[in-house]
Amino acid sequence: MFLPILRTIWVLWSIFSSTYLCLKWLTKLDRFRGVFADQKQRPDRTKVQEQRAGLLPLTASNLILRELSPLDRHRYSLANKEAYDAVCSFNRQAYRIEHVLSPYFNEDEVNAFRLVQLKTDTLISGSSALQFFDLSVFADSDLDLYIVRDWDKVTLVAGFLTSAGYDYAPGADQPQSFQQAFEAGRSLGDDDYSSDEGYTSSDIWGVYSFIRGSDKKKIQIITCEKNIIQVILGFHLTCVMNIISYTHAYALYPYATFIEKCAVENGGLHTGASLLRALNKYRERGWHTSPVPSKTNALRSWSEFRDTARSVGDSACWVIPLAPVQHAYPAYDFDNAPSAVDSLRANSWYTIVTVNGWTRFGFSEMELRHQNWQVYPFTFAAIPWAWKRTLGPAADHLGENETVFKSQSSIEDLVKLTRTTFDGEPDEIHEHVRKLVSQACDAMPSFINLGAGHHI
Repeated sequence: MFLPILRTIWVLWSIFSSTYLCLKWLTKLDRFRGVFADQKQRPDRTKVQEQRAGLLPLTASNLILRELSPLDRHRYSLANKEAYDAVCSFNRQAYRIEHVLSPYFNEDEVNAFRLVQLKTDTLISGSSALQFFDLSVFADSDLDLYIVRDWDKVTLVAGFLTSAGYDYAPGADQPQSFQQAFEAGRSLGDDDYSSDEGYTSSDIWGVYSFIRGSDKKKIQIITCEKNIIQVILGFHLTCVMNIISYTHAYALYPYATFIEKCAVENGGLHTGASLLRALNKYRERGWHTSPVPSKTNALRSWSEFRDTARSVGDSACWVIPLAPVQHAYPAYDFDNAPSAVDSLRANSWYTIVTVNGWTRFGFSEMELRHQNWQVYPFTFAAIPWAWKRTLGPAADHLGENETVFKSQSSIEDLVKLTRTTFDGEPDEIHEHVRKLVSQACDAMPSFINLGAGHHI
């Protein structure tokens, strides 16, 4: 009698247990499906970070950051990590050399040009380099390419421009053949044969225009006698003293140019219609001109107009590293790979504000002769004797031992010496002034119990 009852209970218990286990597994499966569906709908964390790299969505953040000055963007990046990431993301997108070159070349041509630039040591300067740093576009600007007078290098650049659809367009006094024009050079008496950036006859061998017939885009090849930096320091205004090499972009006077919007005139070198054109051109583009830097700028710590020597890439420069062309050369191709040291940084100069209210640039021309017979011309910070008479006692703090610089065994050693000497050099004149002010403050009398007994 009990056996059927036990069997019935066992069957019911088995059915109950099986049903319970099935329901339990179905519940777990349903939860898993819900989590999986939620993960599919949830955006990828990496993509979210890319789209939201700051306190605001990336698109909104970029619009705001674009309106800030470079200094204000830097200050904003110090607020927190999100602000820092937003500024870094903006800088990566904004400061790309493709923005300068894309109006003149297609994507493949941009990469090819940069390799030609690397091979020939060509520099971009003038209005194009100014637009790169200022994140602006000048409708009437050309692309100015600066290269040392070397026929092999010049023909490589000219040949590339021809392959990109540009034709040589001789000036009124130039031969119709590009080779003949190069051999003829530039007339030493032609002081007005220049762009509005300003060229001095003694430093320029020739200026050659190439124009694309489809849209009249214009590129100029400016061949320099010895040293490109020497030409850059001869421009009318400091606002265009910016250069772009294959590896870096350098702004020599960034605070005056991009913070104060001030273009300091290169006094005493330029007069007449050429100077007036340059002044009017950059006033229309938003810069005010001045024969001397502002007091705020000149008295800043490590100012770009400081009394000690300056050099390309020093602490007063704005330096932007540029991304290399990907897969441009094999890892073992040492001849075509860019050097680990940018030879531009061997160039130095003095910025002098004279007693008669001019801003001048003091340097001498020097050469470093390498063991493999290569010659590296560079500018060396020096004060002409005629200027020293007008500077008075301040000139005693200026001047370096040029023999030490010329005797360096390699361009890498010269760059290192330039950096350690000039960027680490104490500002003797400012330090002297600071001591005088400190001594004057210590010698001032203390006024006690004046009037109602207050200390002043």
